[in-house]
Order: sequence, then C-alpha cells, then structure tokens
Amino acid sequence: MRNIPVPVHVDRLNALADQFDRFRSELGSTAPLTGTDGLHQLSGYLRTSHELTAEALAQLTAINGSQVTQMKGALAALSCLAQIVQQAGLVSEGLTDSIAANAYDGATWDPFADADKIGRGLRHLDARKAILLHFGDAASSLEICVEGCRIVAGHLDKEFPAGTSGPTEKSVAPVVTSPVSASGAGRRR
Repeated sequence: MRNIPVPVHVDRLNALADQFDRFRSELGSTAPLTGTDGLHQLSGYLRTSHELTAEALAQLTAINGSQVTQMKGALAALSCLAQIVQQAGLVSEGLTDSIAANAYDGATWDPFADADKIGRGLRHLDARKAILLHFGDAASSLEICVEGCRIVAGHLDKEFPAGTSGPTEKSVAPVVTSPVSASGAGRRR
C-alpha cells in the first residue's frame, strides 16, 4: 500500500471540481459555431474534455492502492471517482458527436439541398440545434463530475484531517477476503 499526501489530493479534487464547473459554465453560455469556425471551437472543447478526463483518471489511480483504501467508505469513494471518469468520457463522446453533427463548408453532404444559400443556411441551423443538444448533455455530465469531486474531497478531508497520513481507528474498514481460491477457480472467462 502506498502512502499519498491526502490533503494534496483533496486540493486537487476541489480544483478539478472547479475546472469541471468552469467548463460546464462555458459550454452553457457559448453559442455553437458551425463550419470551419465550429470545428475550431469543438476541437478546443474536446481537448479540454480529454485533459479533465485524464486528471480524473490520475486521481482515481493515485487514490486506488493507497492508504485511503483503508478508510470507511473507501469503496464508495473509489466508485464515485470511477463514475467521474466515466461521466468525463461521456462529455468527450458528446463533443465528438457535435463534430459529426457540424455542417462543414468544404464538404457538401447533399448537393441538391446546398444548391442555394437557403439550403446551406438550413443545414447550418440544423447543425447548431444538434450541437446545442450535445452541449446540454455534456453540461449534465459535467455537473455530475463537479458534485462527485466535491463529495470525494469532502469525505477524504473528513476521514484524514490535516496532519494525518492514515485512517483513524474508527475509520478503518474491515479487510474482506475473497472466497475464491488462489488457483483462480470461479473466475469469469
């Protein structure tokens, strides 16, 4: 078992919650662009989403296998962190769906619909509506990430008050052993 500086990870989780919240706010207040400008906008958002997902995964990886796993509620905390990683991944998925929904100026999907400016305008309007829906889904996932980070950070802060490096006696979770033998009987294939 590794010993990690729990207050540092509490701070990182709170900072990550703030980053998720800023990103949620930005997606919620931004009018989606289409065409080449839209691709540029969506590329930046996708990059941010991947960075946030990687940081959530780094927190899960750091906490898993550390002294934190001995605290009361450790399994729930790890599960919550795993859900944060999943929700952050769903944000990326929604943004890649937005990239697919974008109306590209250089690649005409239907030459008959784009024969005039009205057809092109309608295609871009439809793309904006689709992208807005994806932004809304992403914002919902980001809200879950914000709350999850704050919950885990609060729990860690409660179980490991400043200056402690291990679980308090009252917070030590019992060790559960698996009924499966060491030979691997009962493993799924």
